[in-house]
Amino acid sequence: MVSARLALLVPCALTFSAFAAEPLPLTRDEFKMYKHYKVALEDPRVQKMKPDARVAAIAKDAKFKVKDLSAVIAKGDEAGDLKALCEKNLHEALDATELKGRLGKIEADLTEEHGVAYVQWMNEKPEVLPVEASIAAATAVSACPVVSSVQVWAMDKANPKARVFQGLIGASSAANIKPEKAKDFAVTRYLRLFEKVKNAANGDDLSGELGEVKAAAP
Repeated sequence: MVSARLALLVPCALTFSAFAAEPLPLTRDEFKMYKHYKVALEDPRVQKMKPDARVAAIAKDAKFKVKDLSAVIAKGDEAGDLKALCEKNLHEALDATELKGRLGKIEADLTEEHGVAYVQWMNEKPEVLPVEASIAAATAVSACPVVSSVQVWAMDKANPKARVFQGLIGASSAANIKPEKAKDFAVTRYLRLFEKVKNAANGDDLSGELGEVKAAAP
C-alpha cells in the first residue's frame, strides 16, 4: 500500500506545530473585488468622472452592489500591505511544518485579482515529494487565503540548481488537503488536485524548467 511505504519514509517526525495566522481583513472574493476597483480607477473614462461618482459607476459596470463595493474599499484601504502580511504568515506557517529549515523562495504575488502564492523548498527524499507538495500547498492557502492559486516547486538539496518537482493548484483544491493526512493520501488523492505536475522521481524532465509556472486566469 502506498501509504504504508510512505510511512516508512516519513516517520513519526511528520508533525505540525500549531500556528495562528494573523487574520487578513479581506476574503478571496473581497480581494478580487478590491483589485478590480483599483484597476478600474486607472481607466481614463473613470478618471474623467467626478470622484463621488466613480464607485457607483465601477460597481454598475462590474455588477457589484454599491454598498458591498464601498465596504470592501474601506477594508482594503485600511488593510495596509497585504503582500507583506501574507508573506509573513507564509514564512511562519511553513516554518511550522516538516519543511522547516529547507524552505527557499516564499512569495505572494498580489498584483492581480488572481493572487498567487509561490513556495519553494529543498527536497532530500524524492519518494516524499507528493507529501511535501501537499503540505506546502495546504499550508500556503491557509496562511494567505486571498490567493487564488499556489505554485509549489522543489529543488534537489544535494544539487540546489536542479528542480525535481513542480505543480500548480487552485486555492479551493488546496483547501481540501489535510496536511496531517498527507503521508496517507498525497499520492492516491491529493496529487490529483494539482495541475502541470512534473516529478523527477517519476522520470519527468525538469532540466529546462527555470521559470515559474504561470497561473491560469480564474
